Amino acid sequence: MGCDLVVYGAGGMGQETADLVHCSRADGPVWNLIGFVDDDAALHGTEVLGLPVLGGFDWLVNRKVAVSVALGAPVARRRTVMALAATTSANAGDRPPSPVLVHPAAYVGEGAVLGEGTVVAAHATLTADVRVGRFAIVNAGATVSHNGRLGDFATVAPGAHLAGAVRLGEGADVGIGASVVQGRGVGEWSVVGAGAVVIGDVAANTTVVGCPARVVAERPPGWHE
Repeated sequence: MGCDLVVYGAGGMGQETADLVHCSRADGPVWNLIGFVDDDAALHGTEVLGLPVLGGFDWLVNRKVAVSVALGAPVARRRTVMALAATTSANAGDRPPSPVLVHPAAYVGEGAVLGEGTVVAAHATLTADVRVGRFAIVNAGATVSHNGRLGDFATVAPGAHLAGAVRLGEGADVGIGASVVQGRGVGEWSVVGAGAVVIGDVAANTTVVGCPARVVAERPPGWHE
């Protein structure tokens, strides 16, 4: 028997995460997935992928279950993680840590380090000496090459590719099918649009699109809080 686990978010990323946990059971039951928690009250009491939607955030307040925060948007993920941390601290701090979840069909290379709550989806590839912060997501078919550095809450969407020694700041969000060339950095809380090709550094709090990627929007520091 494993530790009880709930997935926070019953949407697309949550369903991907639940599927990942089920697939991992082929190597032995480590986590006992008991259902979803979601902020959408209309989902409470329903089932998603055969699992119950148990309630919203309040359902977790006095329950000592592990939580995988499976919200695709980095801002929403950070907000939820911080709220959970505050609740855990107020209730003796004995909630189990959020698990690192790696799909059996993913590849994680020698010397890679994955922070608490990170999710690595099917067919993702993380090669030598990759370091990933807390509550990051490397989605299906994405590539993080050697010496890559991903900050807390960073997201690499399906089919996106980061060449060697790419750096993603906290909350950086690289869209589906995008590419970042070797040694470049994407600043904290920036967005790389779908299919973009990043050939230079991207400043913090900006959105870039296109090939080559160009800035189309800027936000003030702290906009994510």
